[in-house]
Amino acid sequence: MVGMTKQRMSEFLKGPYIARVGTVGPEGEPYVTPMWFVWDGESIYVIGRKRSSWVEHMRRNSRVAVLIDGVGPPEFKISIQGTAQIMQTDWVETGRKMSVKYFGNETGTGYLEATLDQPRFLVKIDPKKITTWEVPPEKAAGKEGWHPRYYEPGSKWYEEFNAERQGAKSQRKS
Repeated sequence: MVGMTKQRMSEFLKGPYIARVGTVGPEGEPYVTPMWFVWDGESIYVIGRKRSSWVEHMRRNSRVAVLIDGVGPPEFKISIQGTAQIMQTDWVETGRKMSVKYFGNETGTGYLEATLDQPRFLVKIDPKKITTWEVPPEKAAGKEGWHPRYYEPGSKWYEEFNAERQGAKSQRKS
C-alpha cells in the first residue's frame, strides 16, 4: 500500500467517482450520503438540494468526512476529514461541471438545464486531513497491500517486517 502523489490524487479525483460524505445528524448520529463532487485542487465542492437533510446537518455542525474510492484492482481510496461551508455564491457553474463529469457533455447539459429552477446550495469542503491509498493488483495479495501498523505481533508478516527493518538499520550504520 502506498499513498498517492498529489498529482495522482488530482488525476483520480477528475474521474466520475462517487463521494460518500459523512455528516453529524441532529442527535449526534452519523449520516452518510453518496453524491457527485468536483475537486479544484484544494477543496471539494458538492451541491445539496434545498431539502437535503445533510445540508441542515452541516449548518449545525460543519465537521465532515468524505470517502472517495475506485472499484479495483487496483484499489484507490481517498479519505478526507474537513469542514463544510455553505457558500453564498451561485451553484450553477459548479453544477455544470458536475453534470458533464458524470453524464457527459450533451446529457449533462440537458440534465442541468432541465433542473435549473430547483433551489440548491453550493457546499465547499476544506480538507483538514487527507489520507490516500493505492494498492496495485500485483501487491494486493502480499503484505505490501497492508500498512505495517496492521501486522499482528507474533504473525509471520510482523516478524518479517521487523527483520527487514532491523536489516535496514544495520545497513545504515555500516
